[in-house]
Amino acid sequence: MTNTVPSAVQAGGLSTPRRGAFRFPVWLAFLAPTVGVLLAITIFPLVYSLALSLHSWTMGSLQGWRFVGLSNFQMILRDDPYFWTSVRVTLTYVSAAVGLELVLGLGIALLLNRRADGRGGVVQTLLILPTMMTPVVVGIVWRLLYNPDLGFLNYVMSLMGIPPQNWLGDLRTALPAVLAADVWEWTPFVALVLLAGLRAMPPEPFEAGAIDGASGWQVFRYITLPLLTPTILVAVLIRLMDAFKTFDLVFVLTKGGPGMSTEVLSYYTYRYGFKFFHMGYAAALSYFLLVIVVVISQIFVRRLLRHEVEL
Repeated sequence: MTNTVPSAVQAGGLSTPRRGAFRFPVWLAFLAPTVGVLLAITIFPLVYSLALSLHSWTMGSLQGWRFVGLSNFQMILRDDPYFWTSVRVTLTYVSAAVGLELVLGLGIALLLNRRADGRGGVVQTLLILPTMMTPVVVGIVWRLLYNPDLGFLNYVMSLMGIPPQNWLGDLRTALPAVLAADVWEWTPFVALVLLAGLRAMPPEPFEAGAIDGASGWQVFRYITLPLLTPTILVAVLIRLMDAFKTFDLVFVLTKGGPGMSTEVLSYYTYRYGFKFFHMGYAAALSYFLLVIVVVISQIFVRRLLRHEVEL
C-alpha cells in the first residue's frame, strides 16, 4: 500500500514543511516557563549576591555600590574575630544537633520497626507532628516553656525544690536550650527516614544470621548498620544542610544572645545585612556559609557513592 498525500495538502490547504526549514521545538515552549521561574528565583539572586559581595554598599546611604574586589572576604578572614566566634558556635550547634538527632532517631526507628501489631501507623503520625510545625511556631512554644516566671519547665523544677533558671538568658544554658528545641522538632524526621530504610532491607541476611545463631548486637553491627549506612548518610546530609541554615529558632528564642553564645552564621549574616545595613559584607558572609555547606555536601555525596560501589 503506497502512501499518498491528502488532496487538501496538495491543494494548498495544508502546507508540508520544507526540508531544512526551522521547526520550533514544542517541548521548549512547555519548558520555558519553568526555566524562567528557576532563573528568577535561584540563578539571578545567586549572581546578584556574588556581584554584591565584591562591592561595598551600605543600604540607605547616598553612596552607591563601590567596587572593592575581594576586600570583604579578606576582612572576614583577617579582621573580624567575631566571625570565627560565630563559626565556632555554628559548628558546635550543628554537630550536637545532628548527632543527637541521629542517635535518637535511630533508636526510635528500631523500636518502631519491631512493632507488628498495626499500631505503628498511629505512632508515626503523632511522631511527625513536630516536624510539620514551622520553626517560628516551634520557637514560640519553647520560648513559653523556657519563660523564667511562668514557664512549665521552671514550674516542674519548683515542685522538685530546684530554683528557677533563666534558660535563654544564661551563657551556660542558652545554646543547649536552642539545641533542645531543634532536636525535638527534627528527630522525628530522621527517625522516619531511617525507618523507611529499615523496612526496605532484604530479609535474607537476617534469616541467615538467625540460622547462624547471631546475637541481636551482632545482627545490628554486621547486618543492619552496613545495610542502613546509605540511608543514614542521606538523613545526615539533609539535616546538616538544614542545620547550617538555622535562623528561625535563634531569632525567636535568643536573637543570638546572651552575648554571642547562640549567634550562628546565618543570624550573624542577618545582623550585618539588616541591622547594620552593610549589604556587601553580608553577601560575602553568605557566600562563606554557602561554601561550607557545598563542601560538606560533596564529602557526604562522595562517601555515599563510594559505599554504593563497595556494596
